[in-house]
Amino acid sequence: MPNTTVIADLGCGEAKIARTLTKKKVHSFDLKALNDQVTVCDMSRLPLYRQTVDVAVFCLSLMGTNLNAFILEANRILKKGGLLKIAEVKSRFRNIDGFPKAMKKFGFQFVQKVCLPSLGGGG
Repeated sequence: MPNTTVIADLGCGEAKIARTLTKKKVHSFDLKALNDQVTVCDMSRLPLYRQTVDVAVFCLSLMGTNLNAFILEANRILKKGGLLKIAEVKSRFRNIDGFPKAMKKFGFQFVQKVCLPSLGGGG
């Protein structure tokens, strides 16, 4: 990614993306500010103009009752051809196999799904 890439970390927690990608413009949003890099807001009403972001990221943050509004808001802020990256646990979705089809209804083209093996174990 070029240094001009603009990233929105939606539900950022401690803003790890911003702290890691220091040469990029990263907007970090969450309901609580765990540090000074986080902007407090509702992810369904982001304080960004339309089509200003190259990459929007949901990492373990698609929970709650406003999922549709969160996805629509990500679509609003993404530039044409922008990327939406989602990293979630499978158990948060009723139908993980139907998720790509559902995303098309929000205006997204599905590119890739990667399922990682469970890290839990007996013992």
